[in-house]
Amino acid sequence: MQRDIDNEDELQGALTENRYLKDTVEAMRKQLEFCQFDKEDSIRRSAAAANAEISQLQATIVELRKELQRVGQEKDDEVQKTAATMADETKQIKAIVAGMRREMEAMSFEFDERIDNERAAHRAEIKQLHKTIQALRRELEDKHTQI
Repeated sequence: MQRDIDNEDELQGALTENRYLKDTVEAMRKQLEFCQFDKEDSIRRSAAAANAEISQLQATIVELRKELQRVGQEKDDEVQKTAATMADETKQIKAIVAGMRREMEAMSFEFDERIDNERAAHRAEIKQLHKTIQALRRELEDKHTQI
């Protein structure tokens, strides 16, 4: 009987230990599940954060591309505007040069005409002076011959 009691105590101890081990295993299982859930949750949060950052970076890239295209278009517009302005200025300068050339040619023609007129006037005056000299010479010779 003692032996039955000892066996029963042993059995009771084994059952208690078994219950304790089952509770420990259950607690460890729950802790492991919690750790796995926490790890998966952490991975999900990290992935969500990474996806959010990727989305933000992609949006930034899109905005930077738009800005780059806008700046490029502004530069192209500015270059075209400058080219048009320079073409207009060149046209105006050419017109001014052509006008000045015409004016200079007219002045040159007028100057040449004035020189020709002055030369003709001088030739006429010289011719007149020669005639006067000849007339005075004849008159002097006539007076000289009469004396």
